[in-house]
Amino acid sequence: MTMRPIIFTAIATMGFGTALAAGRPIQEFWQPQHVRQVTIDQPAARSFGQGRCSHMVLDEKRLRFFLAHARAGTPERYDQEMLVDDCNAEGRVELTDGRRFKVSIDNWTGWGSISDDRGTQFLYCRNCTDILEPGFGFQPPGRRGSGGRD
Repeated sequence: MTMRPIIFTAIATMGFGTALAAGRPIQEFWQPQHVRQVTIDQPAARSFGQGRCSHMVLDEKRLRFFLAHARAGTPERYDQEMLVDDCNAEGRVELTDGRRFKVSIDNWTGWGSISDDRGTQFLYCRNCTDILEPGFGFQPPGRRGSGGRD
């Protein structure tokens, strides 16, 4: 019967750690204001697994929509929700103050990231699932999907 307290302690510790990670404040180094230029070097999406991505593309409208609607998320939550075969595309943005960022967008999950030489910020956009699909609807928040998270 000594296993029962050990298992309970292990489960409680994991749950507490996850709650702390999910509840900790996220320091944002990225703010979407003042975008001067958007560059899409390679518009074709790709997969790091076996995903079929040849019909998916990233363009300026999709990248700007993602940045306008995405909110900061934790690396732990990104790790929990990422899909190995998801299709991904990248672009770059330059702000009016001269700072430059690389933007990476995952198609199926609504997750992405923005990074510069200081670090990476994970971003989540509930309305951006399937954003690289040809028929993506560009619906504003609250109009697409039924999930409760943003």
